[in-house]
Amino acid sequence: MTAFQAAGLFATDMDGTLIRSGEDFHRSDLAALKRLGDLGYLRVIATGRSPYSFKRLLGSRKLPVDYLVLSSGAGIVDAETEKLLRKSNMTPKETLFALRTLMKMELDLCLQAEVPENHVFSYSYVSGRNPDLEARISLYEGHCSPLNPEEEPGPSAQLLVIAPEEEGEDVLIRVREELDRDFTVLRTTSPLDGRSMWIEIFPRGVSKSRGVEWLASCHGVDVTDVAAVGNDYNDHDLLDWAGSAYVVNDSPEGLRNSFHRLPHLRGGAVAEAARRWLTGRKHLSHEEPWP
Repeated sequence: MTAFQAAGLFATDMDGTLIRSGEDFHRSDLAALKRLGDLGYLRVIATGRSPYSFKRLLGSRKLPVDYLVLSSGAGIVDAETEKLLRKSNMTPKETLFALRTLMKMELDLCLQAEVPENHVFSYSYVSGRNPDLEARISLYEGHCSPLNPEEEPGPSAQLLVIAPEEEGEDVLIRVREELDRDFTVLRTTSPLDGRSMWIEIFPRGVSKSRGVEWLASCHGVDVTDVAAVGNDYNDHDLLDWAGSAYVVNDSPEGLRNSFHRLPHLRGGAVAEAARRWLTGRKHLSHEEPWP
């Protein structure tokens, strides 16, 4: 990583923000990211996707960005070289404590391997009625297996609790009561069915905001010169930390009421966020053409 002094940093979430469900990347968003680079800004994708999931989505394509903050901050990758710059995993002791706590609560869960192999997981399916977990097991066939409760785990990237929509709020409260003091507990909406709640348990201090903050500090960028755009609960810490924050129009109400709300666009929300940010910074005039 070459730590040059950047004009600022622009971070965007991936699913539901840079790429909409069932659609491909919008050309105006990609053009805006390229233009930001031309103007000397760092461009970062901050996503919950693992390195494997991100590569599976992109294939051989390259996006006009500098860094990837993957697995909600557990892994940071140089987008050009694909070199893993930083990773954060739970120790075996931390993993065992969190796993035992969640299993006593009889929750459906996945135990993810270490970054960057954290697409590999073992699972505990105790409810027998969790279509979203079943869909995830099917999607990662060949990379997952049932959890052996008699076998002590090694280090891990995270644990993931999958709760049906109607039970999610109650489960989230219970998990936070038990683990919030020692771990980072993040809420997000399932990218599979768009309804179930995913509760992600990471090592303490892992989050999108911490990952982007680390990159900003490496390049001498102050938080006042950082913009972020997102759409879901797991973006909240990044949006709350960034100097300027934007959310797409179909974000949860709590996010729409807390951050700059973008118009509902079929595509181009990221380009619109960048346009508003640069215009406010006087790096772009109102009359100047924009992607």
